[in-house]
Amino acid sequence: MLTNRTLARINNRPRKVSRLPLLAVGGGTLILAVLLHVLEVLPSFAILAVIGGGALLVFVLYWTQRAKMIISLSYKGNLDKQTSARFSEVREAVEDLASSGRVWTFGTGLKRPRKGKIAGPIPSPEREMARVGLLETPGISADLPVWGIEAGEQSLYFFPEGTLLYRNDHYEPISYESLEVTFASVRFFEEEDLPEDANVLEKVWRFSRPDGTPDPRYKRDNVQIPVVHYALLDMSGPFELGMHLGVSNRQAAVRFARTFGAEVSMEEPKDENVGHSEEHRRKDKDSGRSSSKEGGEERRSAATLEREARLATARKALGVAKGAGIEEISAAYRKLAQIHHPDKVANLEPEVREYSEQRMKEINAAYAEFKRQWNDPATEGARVG
Repeated sequence: MLTNRTLARINNRPRKVSRLPLLAVGGGTLILAVLLHVLEVLPSFAILAVIGGGALLVFVLYWTQRAKMIISLSYKGNLDKQTSARFSEVREAVEDLASSGRVWTFGTGLKRPRKGKIAGPIPSPEREMARVGLLETPGISADLPVWGIEAGEQSLYFFPEGTLLYRNDHYEPISYESLEVTFASVRFFEEEDLPEDANVLEKVWRFSRPDGTPDPRYKRDNVQIPVVHYALLDMSGPFELGMHLGVSNRQAAVRFARTFGAEVSMEEPKDENVGHSEEHRRKDKDSGRSSSKEGGEERRSAATLEREARLATARKALGVAKGAGIEEISAAYRKLAQIHHPDKVANLEPEVREYSEQRMKEINAAYAEFKRQWNDPATEGARVG
């Protein structure tokens, strides 16, 4: 487990294999073998044995140094229920964030909307792709999956005890209590590739007249630009942590922010059905009207209750909200399947591979359940997300 002493060992670990002892042993063995051959002290097979012994010693020295470059952390059987439950919640939040179509990192120059306000559409600022998922932890080997966020020159890794900020080949500990996460919404004129889960509010002409129609003077280069509704996540804390992320999937960003105690209002835009098509909202409304009620209580069959329970389990496995459409569910499945694909975790620890194998089973089962509901004639016209 992570302690101050263990963290000091991690930060003071050797970064590379020293060649000097390897050259000394290898060179000394060769010189000794040559002398023994010239002086004819030993027979040829004995000299070969000396060379073999020297090569083995070089191999042992090399892997001894390599082992000192990696510090192992063991958690199995060492976590109390409260810590384990908290870490499970954090892990699910980061996994939700990883399922977003795009996550970017912004500089400090991005203008944030005031609390409770929605900024008008702004041009897409300078940004870089961020990585969220099961990331390699330099110098650390843990017996559980470690999720992280890599944003520019800094990375944040999530462990049961808290987070580790990695920057300039050095780790700094940040407790979950001191990690501050804030959430905001922003509207961009998206001029780059549009993420699959982006919430497009409208499309505007690059060159337009006051009434919103295209300006006829710019026929050749005039195209429609989508106005999208993204989420902003700002993470701050000790050691000058400043991580500013843009997230295409607002629901995933909301779940992440709330896990770390952020106050999130979903009033932007006017209702929480942002990102759902008019067809989904109509189906929700029709579904509500069609529910039969008797004596003020809705009466549903056992089959309906069982179906809803299976769908709830499937939604949790894919990290989608109730009422999600086919496109959103399919995008979430593809993203998670890519994260946990065996090829993606082949070089990680056995515990990570085991975890991803289990998650792939859950993800495939959840998607199969959704497809079964979509193809079931009995559920035609009903909301199955």
